[in-house]
Amino acid sequence: MIISADPPPGALFVDSRPPADYARGHLEGAINLDLSGFRGRLRSEEELGQLERALADLNGRIGAAPERPVVVYDAGFNTRLTKTAFMLALGGLEVHLWPQGWEPQATQTAPTTPTPSKPWARLDRDILLTADEILAQPGLLLLDVREPHEFASGHIPGARNLPLSAFRADNAGSLGLSPGQEVGVHCRSGARSASAFWLLRQQGVRARNYLGSMLEWEAEADLPVER
Repeated sequence: MIISADPPPGALFVDSRPPADYARGHLEGAINLDLSGFRGRLRSEEELGQLERALADLNGRIGAAPERPVVVYDAGFNTRLTKTAFMLALGGLEVHLWPQGWEPQATQTAPTTPTPSKPWARLDRDILLTADEILAQPGLLLLDVREPHEFASGHIPGARNLPLSAFRADNAGSLGLSPGQEVGVHCRSGARSASAFWLLRQQGVRARNYLGSMLEWEAEADLPVER
């Protein structure tokens, strides 16, 4: 959920900004964590299991738990914020995004040392889309949120190009999407599509993010590319 004020009580705060910005001032108790650079092949159950174990280890190190909400904040609605939040949600946590409104409270300069908890994660397959699920569901509406020139250079057959700039928090209907509809989103690395994912989920669209996106798709010999 994207919030503008009043984060849930008892939340774990995650600051996804660069370390220098975090050091200049952050929310009390916030940890500095940027997961937007995640890359990884996710085509086998073994690979999915490895990701779940990595997320469990991460949750333990930062003190995250399923009963404690997590609020990720950043300087605006950007891909650092949205992909970091997506990765934490993928591990089974209740995640909220706070892109603005937190700034007056960012008065702490000493870094926060997390209180570790028991490692835990449960991969949320309802929000994740894999390459093989795309192949198995030819009727799934798949949105490629890259720019038109990127789409033209090579895309997944049947995908519809809808650049991220077209998405807002209130315009799913004008994009031809409706609450409850299942939609796959992808880009080059799963970051811009994480932004589209949260904007659509906020409006009740059952978006699923193809985390591997085109970096994974084009690297796999058995996956077709249309130009």
